[in-house]
Amino acid sequence: MVLTSKQKLIRFYGRRKGRKLSDANSLALELGKNFILQKSDFSKKYQSLSEKLLGIKLERIVLEIGFGNGENLLNSAKKNPDTFFLGADPFLNTNAKCIREILYNKLMNVKIWPDDIRQIINLFPSNSISEVKLLFPDPWPKLKHKNRRIVQNEFIDNLYRILIPKGKVTLGTDHSIMKSWILEIFQNNLGFIWKAEVANDWRVRPIDCFQTKYEKKSLIEKRNPNWFVFEKK
Repeated sequence: MVLTSKQKLIRFYGRRKGRKLSDANSLALELGKNFILQKSDFSKKYQSLSEKLLGIKLERIVLEIGFGNGENLLNSAKKNPDTFFLGADPFLNTNAKCIREILYNKLMNVKIWPDDIRQIINLFPSNSISEVKLLFPDPWPKLKHKNRRIVQNEFIDNLYRILIPKGKVTLGTDHSIMKSWILEIFQNNLGFIWKAEVANDWRVRPIDCFQTKYEKKSLIEKRNPNWFVFEKK
């Protein structure tokens, strides 16, 4: 059987499970089930995506892909209660930690997808997301592994579809190969405009992004992050 592009199996590279879950994290996963997205959630009939997934209507929806320890996702949700935040990350321990913080801080404007975002991105309505954030995605620096990078032409086309007009994609990376790759992929896509005008636009973290544990480590190790913001035409 020949699979079409939409039917192709999505292969995830890397470990989904690390060290054994602590009792606290296991309990968080059990108590925080309502904060975990299911594919069936997208089949409900509501006027907007936030009503579909939250039960209330919020105008602005931000999707963060690969939220890691959740520093940016959680701080963003705390500071912006009128915005709906969706986080996607395939790693079990990071999901558990994030849900613990969601429960502890009583955040009601966050839900997470505990798997590869490419499993559900086709379920998102067109023109429904205000901003997509990819902070420090795996660069897969070897040439033979370049197809493993999440930033690919087909994936960017999917982001274009789900973003609202003038919606943004914000990316951060400290790897030189990934920096070049991001610019190449996005500048080959006629649907996006790179918003940089001066050097600080790519040297300084955007004001709506919070410092993560990974960024702190990269700065200590003298790997200067760069930031790229692309706007949907």
